[in-house]
Amino acid sequence: MSFWEANGKHFIDAGVSILVLAAAWFVYWLVRKGIDRFSERRNLAEVDPGGETRFRMIQRLSAVVLFFLAIGLVFWIMDVSALKRVAVGMFASAGVVGIALGFAAQTTMANLVSGVIIAFAQPIRLGDNVNIDDEYGVVESIGLFYTSIRTWDNRRLVIPNKILSDRAVRNYTLVDAHMPAVLLLRVEYDADVEVVRNALLEEARAHPLFIPSPAPAVYVVDADNLGVSVRLTAWAANQGDAWTMAVEVRERVLQRLRAAEVPVGIRSCTAPWAPPTTGAGQVSSTPSGSLGGRG
Repeated sequence: MSFWEANGKHFIDAGVSILVLAAAWFVYWLVRKGIDRFSERRNLAEVDPGGETRFRMIQRLSAVVLFFLAIGLVFWIMDVSALKRVAVGMFASAGVVGIALGFAAQTTMANLVSGVIIAFAQPIRLGDNVNIDDEYGVVESIGLFYTSIRTWDNRRLVIPNKILSDRAVRNYTLVDAHMPAVLLLRVEYDADVEVVRNALLEEARAHPLFIPSPAPAVYVVDADNLGVSVRLTAWAANQGDAWTMAVEVRERVLQRLRAAEVPVGIRSCTAPWAPPTTGAGQVSSTPSGSLGGRG
């Protein structure tokens, strides 16, 4: 009997198995290319982040399904009788191994199911601005088992999907991305609040990231022994723009107030109605005649 007659079937089975694996990879490549082309044509990342998230999860699930189908067909095609003899000796410890795998698979399956739920129920989507455990960032990817968040300082926060689905997530862009730029200034008591209000409103309206609706507002929100607190609330398109607008408007307003000689900040902790202390915590009977701690 020739070598080919004795081993020809094994070579044919191996060739068919390779073709099966190649066909599975080709089908996955077609699925991935189709999703990529559809996403780019519809601009899903910008127009419909929810649709983009669902399609990416379908892409990952199709890879898993095709992989298991291909492996199953390969084992069905190949003659694995030799492996059966090796496996007999392993059955004695199968119970312990099965328990260990069961515990491991419990967490793995929980992450997988949670990933699918997140992708389709969509408490978060690709590109969303979120705050998780006091970490602010952008949802970069939602995988089968883990979700990756790119934080503001370009780190990666990788969270198992099961943990993510059990925690409260602050999503800044799920329904409406508009966010207020909140700016708080503390001025002295002899400062002209109307001048401060006008400076805040004018600089906010002049900022390129400002949006007119809702209308900006300035309020005196506090007055204590540290001075008067004036707060501006102006709106921007998203959280990042709101932060940028707040810090830039603050700088410009401080420059204007300094040029106008408006007293900003605290020079003393003594309020006009609070009796000053003399010595080691003793209260003087003479009322303070200074205004806003200036004396």
